[in-house]
Amino acid sequence: MDNELNEIKAQSVAWLKNNLNFYRMDSQTIEVETPLIDSFGQNIYCFIIKKDEYYLISDGGWFLFKLDPDMSDSDFYNQAVDIIIGTGFEIDEETGEFFMEVSIDELPLALNQLAQLQVALSYLK
Repeated sequence: MDNELNEIKAQSVAWLKNNLNFYRMDSQTIEVETPLIDSFGQNIYCFIIKKDEYYLISDGGWFLFKLDPDMSDSDFYNQAVDIIIGTGFEIDEETGEFFMEVSIDELPLALNQLAQLQVALSYLK
């Protein structure tokens, strides 16, 4: 058995456990503070909303607003929408919220993808 490998794995899992925070917002909504940092030096946040038989993973509608509050940069917005859709997320064009419907088994991967997507989008601006 590789003790060094096991120790590195254990330390990595412990770090992630201590730096990935979940906050109950209401009976159906959980806010997730990830350890990922955007181009502004701020933590990335995701939201989990319980629906009937699935979960909605979302940026809460604030991320594109943060990058372009008055939505005046149409080139940025169009590029961001192409990337969001290209990574498998949907977007509400009225609110700018991007989201994905997932099962509980798909939730961890979808959260990771959403957080990475937000980091990537932050470097477009």
